[in-house]
Amino acid sequence: MDKVYNQIQQIRQNPIIHLGKRSLHLLKAYLDGYIEYHNEISDKPDYFFLPKFQEFVQERYNISTTHNWVSLISFYSSSEENAFDNFYKLLDEFFSENAD
Repeated sequence: MDKVYNQIQQIRQNPIIHLGKRSLHLLKAYLDGYIEYHNEISDKPDYFFLPKFQEFVQERYNISTTHNWVSLISFYSSSEENAFDNFYKLLDEFFSENAD
């Protein structure tokens, strides 16, 4: 399984330890750093599943935009905590539809 996916699942179990609070924006910042570090130390850079997740979120909200998945999920959520929870719901849907 994807390294980023595994890290996201660890964060899901206890977001307070990893992020300080349930925040989609903090999760995105964490993931950006995690991916940048991985790509810096690895001989083979990897962009993981997130570009496909971006497409999935755009399709789910029936919108074509240059806004990233964080902005889209946040826009359609009632609060930062709700956006965090909605991210995990969408992630579960994404992987159930794209299981290989």
